[in-house]
Amino acid sequence: MSTHILLLLIAGIALLGMFILPAVLKRSILTVPIIFVAFGYLIFSLPIDYPFINPESSNFDRLLLEYLSEFIVIISLAAIGIKIDRRPSWRTWRVGWYLLGIAMPLTILLTALAGFYILGISLSAAVLLGSVLAPTDPVLAGNVQVGPPNKGKESEVRFGLSLEAGLNDGLAFPFVWLAINLESEGYSSDVVWNWLGYEFCLKIAIGLATGALFGYLLSRAFFFLKDHLDKKFDSEVKEGIFMVAAVLIVYSLTEVLHGYGFLSVFVAAVVARQYRSSDTIHEETYNSIDQVEQAILGLFLIFFGGVLALNGFEGLGWEHVLIGLLLILIIRPLSGMAAFAFSPLRFREKAALSFLGIRGIGSLYYLAFAQNKLEEFSDINAVWLVINCTILLSILIHGLSVNAFMSRLK
Repeated sequence: MSTHILLLLIAGIALLGMFILPAVLKRSILTVPIIFVAFGYLIFSLPIDYPFINPESSNFDRLLLEYLSEFIVIISLAAIGIKIDRRPSWRTWRVGWYLLGIAMPLTILLTALAGFYILGISLSAAVLLGSVLAPTDPVLAGNVQVGPPNKGKESEVRFGLSLEAGLNDGLAFPFVWLAINLESEGYSSDVVWNWLGYEFCLKIAIGLATGALFGYLLSRAFFFLKDHLDKKFDSEVKEGIFMVAAVLIVYSLTEVLHGYGFLSVFVAAVVARQYRSSDTIHEETYNSIDQVEQAILGLFLIFFGGVLALNGFEGLGWEHVLIGLLLILIIRPLSGMAAFAFSPLRFREKAALSFLGIRGIGSLYYLAFAQNKLEEFSDINAVWLVINCTILLSILIHGLSVNAFMSRLK
């Protein structure tokens, strides 16, 4: 069997698995990411002449990783935005503000300090490490997010983690840029002030504004087309195709305008969700885009398992594993509990929100993005090792414990 036929077979198995496994594993301690990463690791460990995957040193592989993970994150953010039933406000979304305003900055700071002192990496690499690992992943955190649109009141835990996964990219990306600026220009007050004004304030503001505007316009365009084309031309507007097209348009135009596309996509989806909010079309749209996300996710998880099998752990030491364990078991939980210190939530809810900050595909995107901007980024190999190790640990630790956590909250 030729290699490309074998790869097509693997792709078919992945897509079939994404169709079957979520229902089969619903009450199991195993999760789809655990099985798919393990499958990818085993397949790529076989003595077969696979294409060598090395995003750390290969420009093509790293670009492929960046673009594929970028697309998955874009689709995932749109899906999360469509799922959120609550209207945006300071009061109804406050559980998310705790996570974004307190827990995430603390996680960035403490992870950066751990990298700086334990790994001995440069300041810019430490900032990159903290910013890459701080966000809760919008892709792999599906098990702890709210359900489809109009399915009734969701728990504060599911809502908080969904909101964090949707918005935290708007806070993580500025710090990724801070790391890039520190690496390319060195540390100075001018670098920090320019970063604060442009990458932090202006680009976030543009992302929020374009997301709100495009979400408003595209939602009305969709319902206008659906209401009129169906009758006039006896045809049906395909909500899944329209949604993917709209998401890509929003993301691209926001990036052209120098805003954060990830943030804009999520905001646009939330705004669009509020228009004719009780309409069943929102659920149909979510189901369509969710199928696209799940199909690509299965392939990506096998790809990630292949990266780990071929070279992802080359040079791995105890200190890299220690950073991952510190983040998952100490830094994120303590940062979360500190954020909710004065919250009226129950202790169990605070613990779940603090612990279930799953790391995943978004981290790979940010790291590939940073290295593609500056190929000779200092200590980048050490950061890759920590990221690969932490994602695997998160898939295992969070994956094996998530059902127990969520069942105790019911």
